[in-house]
Amino acid sequence: MRFDVAIDQFIADMRAQARINSDHTETAYRTALTQHAEDVANRDPAKTGREDVKRTLAHWRHPNSRNQRHAILRSFYDWCMEEGHRRDNPARQVRKARASKPQMYRLTRGETLALLDASKQDRRDRWVAYLGILAGLRSQELRGLQGRHLQRDGWVWVSPDIGKGRVERWVPVLAELDPVVAEIRALVAIDGFVFPGQRRADPPHGTRMVDTNRPQSASALHRRVVRLGQAAGIAGRVTPHSLRHAFGDLIARHAGARVAQVLMGHASIETTVGTYLGAVSLDEIALAVAGLRIDAPELPVAVHPDKPSAHDRST
Repeated sequence: MRFDVAIDQFIADMRAQARINSDHTETAYRTALTQHAEDVANRDPAKTGREDVKRTLAHWRHPNSRNQRHAILRSFYDWCMEEGHRRDNPARQVRKARASKPQMYRLTRGETLALLDASKQDRRDRWVAYLGILAGLRSQELRGLQGRHLQRDGWVWVSPDIGKGRVERWVPVLAELDPVVAEIRALVAIDGFVFPGQRRADPPHGTRMVDTNRPQSASALHRRVVRLGQAAGIAGRVTPHSLRHAFGDLIARHAGARVAQVLMGHASIETTVGTYLGAVSLDEIALAVAGLRIDAPELPVAVHPDKPSAHDRST
């Protein structure tokens, strides 16, 4: 059996067993498995080995990315064993990479307000900032959001077709988000995308036009949020996930872990607690030491030139 045929059968079974529930997940599986098929020259998966698995995993340098693809290969070869195509799992004969905690810029309350203020001048900047910070929507949920998701008064509906793992949830519209939701309801059709894609009227050099029949790409939304963070004067790199984390930080401390788990759409409360309540926030640290003094002696008033020389060094 050719490897590409095995991939199709595996994906079909995963869909039927509800182990793959979204196009986004299927694309991730197919990308990793297609790379593996190329590495083994599309030969029968019964004739591959651990060295083939290691060669495929070497395409991804970051340990977290490698581990994601490793999990896909383990699942595929487990399926091969269950279907009687082979007796062992070569992916389980390869040690997992040591995962590293993702680095992300966490917004302070002041930075969050600066970001919202910077978003006021552009309609869709405003929509993405408020929906990210005050509803905690993921990037894929923001991109899939349509007018139909905001039709229930007082609620944002994350439908199964846009939610992670096809999990549905309802997020209450906070008072400060209400004007933005009202604006979207007035301007976006029921089946229109809140963040539509773009197309060229006369490709490849024609004028870009909004295409309300398809959502904005992940990279376009990412660039929008990065630019917004820069416009707000925030030193760190702000991404759509930074907005979601700002919501999580606020809601976990205001409403508790159980409510935060539901509103964030986490499968496990350990994820909520570990991410948002397991560490002290920057705002809590600043508040805890506010007013602390040791009565240090006053420092002399120094006169600094407007543009200090590279050779000048204070002592």
